[in-house]
Formats: sequence, C-alpha cells, structure tokens
Amino acid sequence: MTQAQKNEKMALPIEKEYISGEYRWFTYAPDVTGLRLICLEDLTTGTVVTTTVANPDRRTAAHKAWAGARQSRAAGMPWDILSEMGEKGVDPDQKIEETFRGYGHASVGDMARLSVDMGKIPMHLCLALFNEGSLNSGQEKSTRYQPRFGKAVLHQVRNYLPADFPEADLVALEEQYQAFGALSLSLFAQHREKLMTAFTQYYQADMSQRDQKSALTSRVLDCVRSFLLFGQWSGMSFETSARDWSRIIAELKAAPVAYYHRVAAQIERLLAPTAEEETALAYKAEAPGLVRHTHPIATVNQNLQALREFLLSETDLLKVVPIQREFPGRIEQRVRLLDAEWTPGDRLLAEYALLLWPGLERHALLVWIHGQSVETKQALSRLLFAEHNNYRELPGFARTTSMTLAIESFLGELRDFNRHRAWGRFFPLPLVFGERVSRDTIQQILARGFGLPLYLSEIAEFAELRVAFERDLLDYYQRLQAFLDQVATQYGEAIDYAFMLNLLPLAHQVDLWMHGDPKQALYLTVQRVRPGGHINYRALAYEANQLLAASDPYLSALQLEHQPDPANREEFFDRS
Repeated sequence: MTQAQKNEKMALPIEKEYISGEYRWFTYAPDVTGLRLICLEDLTTGTVVTTTVANPDRRTAAHKAWAGARQSRAAGMPWDILSEMGEKGVDPDQKIEETFRGYGHASVGDMARLSVDMGKIPMHLCLALFNEGSLNSGQEKSTRYQPRFGKAVLHQVRNYLPADFPEADLVALEEQYQAFGALSLSLFAQHREKLMTAFTQYYQADMSQRDQKSALTSRVLDCVRSFLLFGQWSGMSFETSARDWSRIIAELKAAPVAYYHRVAAQIERLLAPTAEEETALAYKAEAPGLVRHTHPIATVNQNLQALREFLLSETDLLKVVPIQREFPGRIEQRVRLLDAEWTPGDRLLAEYALLLWPGLERHALLVWIHGQSVETKQALSRLLFAEHNNYRELPGFARTTSMTLAIESFLGELRDFNRHRAWGRFFPLPLVFGERVSRDTIQQILARGFGLPLYLSEIAEFAELRVAFERDLLDYYQRLQAFLDQVATQYGEAIDYAFMLNLLPLAHQVDLWMHGDPKQALYLTVQRVRPGGHINYRALAYEANQLLAASDPYLSALQLEHQPDPANREEFFDRS
C-alpha cells in the first residue's frame, strides 16, 4: 500500500461538502469529531478555518447572549428568563437586531463567545491575531511539541502579490522564494541532530528515562527553531467574543498585508455564512447577527500616513534620530525598563513612529519626542486621535502605561511573551497596522540582526556548535539580502515587499514593548522564569524582574533570587 493510499484510508469521512465561489465548505458529523465541525477552505490561498456547533437547530451563542442581555430588563432569575424565551419562541437574531439598531447596545456582542481554529496559516498571522485580541483565549502550534515543524511548508509567495502579476515572473519568484524554505528545513534538521548528540553528552541524559528524553528533545527544538521561518505554516485555536471578532476582522481587512484581507473575509464567512450556505450544509451559525460592523477600519493606517507627512515636512525627526539600515550580524538579547520621565503619550507616539520607520534608534527617538514643544505635541496628538471614538477605537498597542519593558529579543521569544495579553504590547512589524511594505522597510527590519540560544552562547563546551550555528545564520542572511537586492533591481517599488517578512528566521531580532502594572509584573516574571521554559525567555524574565524590583522601593519585594543557569543540569531536565 502506497503512502497516498494509507493517507486516504486514514482520512476522516466528510459529512457534507459544498463549493461556493472561491470557497469549499465541508463538515464532519458529531460521531466523528465529538461536536459537529464546520470547515471553510479558501481555494485560492489554501487556508482552512473551522468552528464547532453545539446545536444544529439553534444559534447557541446568540441565544445565550440574548438571555444575558435580558438581565438588564427582566426581573426574573436566569431560568425564568430562558423559560420565557422558550415560551414566546424568541428569535435571538431578531432580538439582537433590535438591540443593536434600536438601542445601540453593541456590548451584547461580548456575551457571545465564538471559537475558530485555523490551519495552513503563516506564523505571523498567529502572532498578529494574539496581539490584536483583547477578550480572547487560544493556543498556537508549538515548535517544541509539533514534529511537523521539521517539514513545515513556506506560505506561497503568490498570496502576497496582485492577481495580475505576470505568471512567468511569479513562477520564477516562487522558486527562488521557496528555496529559503528548503534551506530552513535543512538547517533545522542538520543542527537538531548535532545538538541532540552534544546535549545528551553534556547534560548526561539517560535516554532510558522518558522524562529526561522528553526534556532533551524539547530543549533541542527550542534551539533549532531559530532556523524556522516566520512564514512557514502553523495553526492555532482562537476564541473571543463576537464583538471582538468583528473588530479584528475589520482591522485585518485594512491591514498592509494583502493576504490578511482574504483571511478576514474567510473568517467572517465562516461565522456569518449566507442563507444558501446554511441550508446546503444544514449549518446554523452560532451568532451571525453579532458579527457586524466588519467593513475595513483604516483609521490607524490613514493616521499613520498623515503622521508621516507631518514628521517629514514639519519636524527635524529624521535629521536628529538615526535610522539603522546596516545588518549588525549577531547581537545579544536584553531588557530595558523605559525611563519614568517618558510619559504614556511619549511611548504611544514612539510606537507610531516605529511602524513608519522600524529602524529608528529607540532611545534617541524617545528623547526627541519628549523634547518637542507643547504646540508640536498637540498637533501630533490631533493626528493620532483623528477619527477615533468609542466605535473606532485606538489600536491595542495604545494601552501604554508608565511601566514599559522593552524586550530586545528574537521572534521565537516574541511569540512566547505575546501570550501575556493582559499587557499592552507593541512590536514594530507592519502586519495589522502600518503602511504598504517597501524595500526600505524590509531593509530596516533586517538591520536588527539575530541572536542565538543561550545554551550555545553561554556554555564554553558548545563553542564549536555556536560557531557553526552562527555561521549558518550569517550565510542565510547573506542569501536573503542578495534576494532582496535582486527583487529590488527587477521591480523597484512596483512590488509589495510584504512577502519578505515570511523569510525572517525565528532567530531574528524584533523588540517587544510590554506596558503593564505591578500585578502583571509579578505574574509575568514569576511565570516565565520557571525551569520548564526556554532558557532565553527565562533569562529575559529574570532580567525584567531585577529591573522592576530596583525601579521603586515599593516594588522591591518582587525581586527573585535565583538566576536561570543554562549550564545547570537539574534546570535542564526540570519541566515544572
């Protein structure tokens, strides 16, 4: 029996299938998947989004949301309200429509929770969704536990180019682009084998002990993920309210990355299908009436354009603050606690500026912003807040506070810290917010450099491995720069360079600003310093903890005593 035949034999039986334009719907019955699973594939991009339904006859989430909304007007207990709904045959779609239009109570949308699972999506979409969510929970596929990352497919370049891009050029570009995916997987496999052997010897792993073997495998994968690319396929589960989904869909539709527009439309279609699709699939969506106001919200990106013009024509920003465009090679990770003199407003403007010019020198930028005249600050404020209100909210990264950790680490660690959604978070990548990605934008992003796992950089016995690891990353970046130069020579600014973001390795440096408070400072640093985590983010959490504890006598009790040690054998095998 061939592998294809084995795969076909193992495939789960599909319950229903329906083609609707560029979409393929298919479902799985409850006796196969536990709950009825509704799947929607975009035939153009290959992306698949799914959701489960608890009741084939009722819009369950909408029903619960309306029952909750009735608490403000009904005197009875919960069972009385639900019983009354049943007696009167309440149609939640109709009642929700009345609530939205008659009373303007969009908050009922926060009472309906909707879960979407996604597959065949690039890692950066997972990062962007987690970063934009505010009332969410979910999980992304881990590079530590998913062996398939050893053969992850690189998201096709055609998903980032216009439909009228010449086919011959597309084929040639795709071939060169996919070569980076092949190189990534080759380096991943090559260094995985070397590190397994070296770590087994150095930490004296007993491979007959299941827990030690598992810990060893995880530590090795934590290291070799450095070679994985930001645009390789991943998957995630993401759950949030209908109201939050509406906002996220609207933001994705206006994102500078064109692929996100299709994903937004696909998620919206899954959660709010047409009547014909519902009939064909015998699918009753959970709360389609609550997924609304999903037209593209371009407020932030329009304000960024106005801000760029003002900063260029009315200020000396780019004459005073340097922009890094030269690749520095390997750099060290670190954490900074932003100075207390810089206000939440200073930090907010700095974030907007870094979306426009990600290569701006951070400290000099904040000094320049803080030193502007009151008149200039007020003019800049009007640009940032233009057209925003309680319906067109400020972006999530506007949750600035006076306690900001600037974590200067790498994409792998950014994915880990991005899970802490109680913090306001910002990273200077033009994914959801920003302008069309130019060659210069990519050049500034590349100029941040890359880093190594601390096991290699801090332990002398691994010096030979470190040299090989670093050499292969340097070689990768040289090839990447040559590819960028070639594309720029051929197409100039006639092409959107967003696809180049897919080729960033997880070793690439992208700083993360986290805005928090004492409560979150305690949770983050204690949670992330534990031995079970990757050594790089454990070290960052410890460094952040020391800075926070030293910043204020009233925070001194936060201070942790034990500094993570990459050479410590007990910590290496500890998964707590």
